[in-house]
Amino acid sequence: MAGSQRRNVAIFLDMENLFGGYRNDVTSVPLAKIVRDIKEAAGNSGLGGDTAIARAYANWAHPEMTGYRSQLLANNIEPVQVFSFGNSAKNAADIELVVDALAVATDMPWIELFVIVSGDGDFVPLIRRLHALGKRSLVATTSQPKAGVVNKVLQSVADHFHVIDIPAPPAAPVAAVVMKPTTTASVKAPIKAPVKAPTKKNPAADQHTQLELFKASVHAFLKDDPTLWVNGLVNAPRLGQMLRDRWPDVTYRTFGYKTLTAFAEEGCGLKVTNTPSARPTAGAKA
Repeated sequence: MAGSQRRNVAIFLDMENLFGGYRNDVTSVPLAKIVRDIKEAAGNSGLGGDTAIARAYANWAHPEMTGYRSQLLANNIEPVQVFSFGNSAKNAADIELVVDALAVATDMPWIELFVIVSGDGDFVPLIRRLHALGKRSLVATTSQPKAGVVNKVLQSVADHFHVIDIPAPPAAPVAAVVMKPTTTASVKAPIKAPVKAPTKKNPAADQHTQLELFKASVHAFLKDDPTLWVNGLVNAPRLGQMLRDRWPDVTYRTFGYKTLTAFAEEGCGLKVTNTPSARPTAGAKA
């Protein structure tokens, strides 16, 4: 498109939102793929050109965050250290990101597209303010279960919403144990050369991995979205819709369950109801 060589895109990555908290595997977010995917989405959608700024917000003092050093350097991403001043680190990261984005919008008028890599609804006022300043917005998240649920309002107010597909890691191979034949003092049995197992896919293992990811999505939804709870029971219609949005090509039938209720109760240990909730149930927990 015309002007595609202009550096008019700013990317802001809410790292903790993507890996689901520092108690999880914080190195599970592939920054190189995320930035590359965003650049393609911005160009293909016609919203923006080249990237001028890319910043990632996290507690970079966390020991495991050092694993990102090479990715940050290779992709020209500026790490922004987040400190907590009495509140949670999550709130501190959100506030730091909002302040930076508004400063860029004011000080760098050539920045036209603001990319917020997060599903957190706290960024809805930021998107609306950017629109008031004449800026365009793109909200992006990953397909990883730990990235949690994308806030519906955040998704609706953005000019464009994009899901970055992160393939699930392959299941670890099971090492084959080769038993040597026993021998006696008088006769020694010939030792046969070990036979290599044929290299082929294991459909059962692949389906098991997919099932675990499918279940992980359910628990992530329950943790982050209070509208899924009705008097301590899981809102089955709402859960079904969220699973269809996140997994368009996979259903509970893929894993042998006849109904969503059977999957939720037998596969996930939950109790469900088909009565929708008028408003979220306070204090509900997954």
